[in-house]
Amino acid sequence: MKTFEDITWKKHSIPGAIQGLITLSNGTELSIVAGPGMYSTPRAAVQSKDEVSSFEVLAFNENGDHLGDVKGWQSRSDINALLSNY
Repeated sequence: MKTFEDITWKKHSIPGAIQGLITLSNGTELSIVAGPGMYSTPRAAVQSKDEVSSFEVLAFNENGDHLGDVKGWQSRSDINALLSNY
């Protein structure tokens, strides 16, 4: 099972934000973001996941369609639970 530690991180297209992406064996992809104006803590500019205590998460299917609503303020353990549920 994949966990938070398996997420690949990069700079988001929004200045001061970061994005983590992870694809599961069933093709579901989770986008995990944090930064200014996002449902994360802090809601300010960040450079790495280590500066963040909660994240905004959205899941997509293989066709790029959203799977449910955006989930805000997700902790690392919340994200691990999401990874095991998809």
